[in-house]
Amino acid sequence: MSIVFFVLILIIATVFSNALDTKIKFLPRAIIQIMMGLALSFIPNFNHFNLNPEVFMLAIIAPLMFYDGMNTNIVKLKRTLSNTFSLAIGLAVVTIILVGYLGYALLPHIPIALAFALAAIITPTDAVAVSSVTENLDLPNEAMLSLKNESLFNDASGIVMFDLALTAFHTGHFSPVLSIFNYLYVFFGGLIVGWIVGWLFVRLQLLLIETDIDNPNIIVPINFIKPFAIYLLAEMFDTSGILAVVAAGLIQSTQAQSLRLTSTKTQMVSKTTYEIFTNLMNGFVFILLGVSFPTVIYDITNEGRQVSSLGYLILVGIILYIVMIIIRYLWVTLKLANIRIRPADKVLNHFLIAINGIHGTITLSMAFSIPIVLHGKIFPFRNDIIFIAATVIILSLLVPSIILPLMLPAKTYSYSLEDISTYRQKMIEYAIKRVHDADEDPVETQAVIATLRSQQSILQRPKRNATYKILQKCFNLEEKLLQEMVDSGEISVKQQTFYERMSLFQSFQLHQSFIQHFMYRARFYFIKLSHRFKRRIKRVDPLVVTKKFNNARDELAQVENEISPQIFAYLREHLNADNRAEIHWIEEYYRERHRRFQNNTRANEIQEELFINAFQNEYNFIQEQLGKKNISRELASLLYEQVSNDEWVYMQNDSIYA
Repeated sequence: MSIVFFVLILIIATVFSNALDTKIKFLPRAIIQIMMGLALSFIPNFNHFNLNPEVFMLAIIAPLMFYDGMNTNIVKLKRTLSNTFSLAIGLAVVTIILVGYLGYALLPHIPIALAFALAAIITPTDAVAVSSVTENLDLPNEAMLSLKNESLFNDASGIVMFDLALTAFHTGHFSPVLSIFNYLYVFFGGLIVGWIVGWLFVRLQLLLIETDIDNPNIIVPINFIKPFAIYLLAEMFDTSGILAVVAAGLIQSTQAQSLRLTSTKTQMVSKTTYEIFTNLMNGFVFILLGVSFPTVIYDITNEGRQVSSLGYLILVGIILYIVMIIIRYLWVTLKLANIRIRPADKVLNHFLIAINGIHGTITLSMAFSIPIVLHGKIFPFRNDIIFIAATVIILSLLVPSIILPLMLPAKTYSYSLEDISTYRQKMIEYAIKRVHDADEDPVETQAVIATLRSQQSILQRPKRNATYKILQKCFNLEEKLLQEMVDSGEISVKQQTFYERMSLFQSFQLHQSFIQHFMYRARFYFIKLSHRFKRRIKRVDPLVVTKKFNNARDELAQVENEISPQIFAYLREHLNADNRAEIHWIEEYYRERHRRFQNNTRANEIQEELFINAFQNEYNFIQEQLGKKNISRELASLLYEQVSNDEWVYMQNDSIYA
């Protein structure tokens, strides 16, 4: 099977699992993704697929770690730096040594170097996995901060120790002294390379900003390739590529204030691109675990051993997982990492730090990065190591998912979803009233109001029958208004007939099926071409035709100028909670129909002025409600962010309102 097709299917599965995650609240997203991968494994050609292990560190881990570093609060990291390195280096190294010897005792048939490789694989923690398990729980801030900062650096500790173990297995030699120096060189060398190259990339971006070349088409690709380039460069010097991208991400974080000088569009596009990419990569790895799991089980059970050995590997995974929890608990209890916690909460927080040592993407990626072939032969015990690592991952996700909801209260906010909806509706209605009070052109006013109402996030779709009933009443009102204009002498009977024919034609189009509409359009274009051919034969002056067309359009525009404001007034008068979606749809229909026959160069300026005033009034409303203490500061910040996003969308797409 083509690798491109395989990756495409995995990405589709990741998107689908993310959609399921919004509906399935009792399972962590990672578990849903693993189950999705298991389902894919039953598809022919998927159950024996192997992805090149070298792809993982470069294509997946490097950008994920860079993004984590970039989003780290550097002030909080400095405040907890000693605890972070205690957990990320001290605890990680001790855990690898103890679990390595325990793994060798439980699996005496594997080389001790591979036992340490297994320990290095299952030691790193994953802050993303922790967040997926605890997102609806009120986890203490200090505990969550410690877990996040620990996961930022213990990945590198695990990867360095993993590389040392594999090197020892390949060569058959191991020197403790050389290994310590090698560890220090790889660890701190990676930090230095990442710091230097990351600083150079930041200077490049600042130079582009100063020279007004901070276009998203330039900045976003540079930021996208940055982790890959830094990782490869660090690996060229035999240092830790992972620590290099973490250091570069931290440099990016420290320079965030200066980088804010770049355009809003560039910042929004960069942030959104990275969020989508990292979300896909995280899901990609867990789905790949589900896809590969049956193959691993099949290979283990067909290596000449009894099926009972599979059960023993599960038991080994359970024992190693429990021992790692105990080591983590003792580490913080013995104050080897002195975390600022109130004495009354120490036992709870220590337990939370111990049980939330959840393993995820890094563990899985290291397991899959074990070479498939060594010296022309299948790498020994590769499937055993992957299976045990997968067991530890699943346990570390399931156990907290079961235990934590029993220990921690649900996360509380200073506002509810109902508060968000209520005050957002009030805010937009406040802005709409100010737009009405501006007493500008009715059509342009309705265009702005319709856009503002679209911010209210009305999810229901207009009902077809209800829409046509209201629309028919509008058509009846048009006929009445036209007749009144004829009776008063404002328009001729010919103009009335022409307008009604156009109105009837568009009404008929609304009721057509897709096939009918397609056939009508084909017939229309055929007739249009025939008329062109006849004009060429008769040598009709095209300027005469254009003049006649312009006259017809001008006549329609004059009638529309009289009728449209009264139609919009009728729709506003009959707007209620039950027909909001239908009324909005009909308003859009009339607005677009009216615009086809207008040629008002002032329209865009009017709309731009109304939009700017509307957004300013929304900000004023939030400030007013905050001053009266009707809303909390957190809710105000959320509303401010929504208005800011709406404003940015308008500024980037103002041409579509013109």
